[in-house]
Amino acid sequence: MLVPSVETPKKIPAFFNPRGKLVREVSIVCYKAYAKLIGKSELTFADSMAGVGARGLRIAAEIEDFSKVFLNDTNAAALSFAKKSCTINGLQGKCFFSVKEACTFLLSREQNAGERFDVVDVDPFGTPAPFIDCAIRATRHRGLISLSATDSAVLCGVHPDVAIMKYQGRSLRTDYCHEIGIRLLFGALAFSAMKLEIGIEPLFSHHDQHYFRVYSKVKVGNKYARETYSQIGYVLHCFKCGARGIVQFKNTSKEGYESADLACIRCGNKSVSLGGPCWAGKIQSAEFASTCAMFSELTVFSPEPDIPLYYDLDYLSQKLKIRTPPIGKVLEELCASGFKAGRTRLNPKAVRTDAPLEHLEKIVARLAR
Repeated sequence: MLVPSVETPKKIPAFFNPRGKLVREVSIVCYKAYAKLIGKSELTFADSMAGVGARGLRIAAEIEDFSKVFLNDTNAAALSFAKKSCTINGLQGKCFFSVKEACTFLLSREQNAGERFDVVDVDPFGTPAPFIDCAIRATRHRGLISLSATDSAVLCGVHPDVAIMKYQGRSLRTDYCHEIGIRLLFGALAFSAMKLEIGIEPLFSHHDQHYFRVYSKVKVGNKYARETYSQIGYVLHCFKCGARGIVQFKNTSKEGYESADLACIRCGNKSVSLGGPCWAGKIQSAEFASTCAMFSELTVFSPEPDIPLYYDLDYLSQKLKIRTPPIGKVLEELCASGFKAGRTRLNPKAVRTDAPLEHLEKIVARLAR
């Protein structure tokens, strides 16, 4: 594949980020898994911000189930690299190129449901927020949407007000901020989908460097929109004791939590912070992740328990003023105590567990001796 001869990403003459290799590799595996699970051939793929074609050309070359791959970018110079690479690899019959603004490209097929894409990939620099509505409109029923975000400061609680403007939910600066960022992304996708009487089904998500990446199935119909609404909620966090929780709209009072006087159920702190509204349901499909593992040995596809809001052991140990014990030992102790526990792909130094925080703290303190 032809790429600009630069070591760091630049927009001129064309944008290509070699440090995004893992994110691209994960996406290829996810698209292979989707093709296998959907059980269809002759699939169509839309690379709305293709750049030099690093992702789209690999789809065309490596996944036979995709018969048509559409590569679009506003940068004609970038697409010239992609076109040359297409010819070198003999993919002319599968690849189609266009130089358009992303939404213009996506909405060009929105009018006819039969021409909508099976898979839509939105990979901008910064936030995907301006393109989410267009991506949903361009995706078929039971199609797949993948979104990338690189505005990590916004998603991780440094700029919570900006998160509200872009993702319709407040971010929190916590030890599990990467998960809140993922939930805000799924939430923004859900809010846009519900307006169109469309629902979403999160399949996979991960974080690498400053990249946040989510994959979701799209389901057209008011029934699915209502199901999606039932999975929207808030993250509750106590910055005094570290207690955390997640609650869905359907389990709140009519007034919700926006103006409520919340108190921490663990320490009594009356200033519990709210994150969201955001996606409060599962952020992965175990079936999808296991299917991905069939195509790759990357640890990002390892099994992960469906327990919300992980604990960063470094952060917890620092708070307790002790050294950080081995994560494997902590997981063994948790499981031996009868709790569910496992690692998370969102943070290599964190654990997911249904154990109470005080029990986790006791285990960490004991193992640190």
